[in-house]
Amino acid sequence: MEEKHAWGERLDLGDDALDREHHLQFALVSGAAEAIEQGRPWMARRLIDQLAGYSAAHFAGEELLMENAEYGHTDDHRREHQSMLEHVDEIRQLLDGGEHDLAVPMALDLMSGLASHISVSDRQFADHAKTRGFPPGALRMTR
Repeated sequence: MEEKHAWGERLDLGDDALDREHHLQFALVSGAAEAIEQGRPWMARRLIDQLAGYSAAHFAGEELLMENAEYGHTDDHRREHQSMLEHVDEIRQLLDGGEHDLAVPMALDLMSGLASHISVSDRQFADHAKTRGFPPGALRMTR
C-alpha cells in the first residue's frame, strides 16, 4: 500500500499528547486500508470500528476544549469532525457490503482528509489555544 500522506512535520502541532492521538488515528486508518488490501476485511472492520469510537471521543474532547477556549470557529470545526465520522461510516458500509475495492480508496481519502484537517484546522485551533494561555499538554483531548 502506498500512503498518500505519511506523517510529517507539518502535522506535528507541538503538543505531544495531541500529536500521539493524531498518530493513532492515522495508524488505524492505514492499518484498515492495509488489511483490506491483504484480503482481511474482518480485521479492517475491527480497525474501522476502533477508529470510529476513538475519533468520536477525540473530536468531542477537542470541541469541549474549543468551547472553553472561546474559539470562534468551533461550529466549522465541528462540521469537519462530523464529515470525517460520516466518511468512516461510509467505509464501514462498504466493508459490510463486500465492496472492498471501493473501501481502500475511501480509506486513503480519509487519511488525506485527516492530514488536511490536522495541518490546517487543528493547527489554527492549537495556535488560538496557545494565545489564550493553554500550556503544552493542555490540548490533550482524551484521557
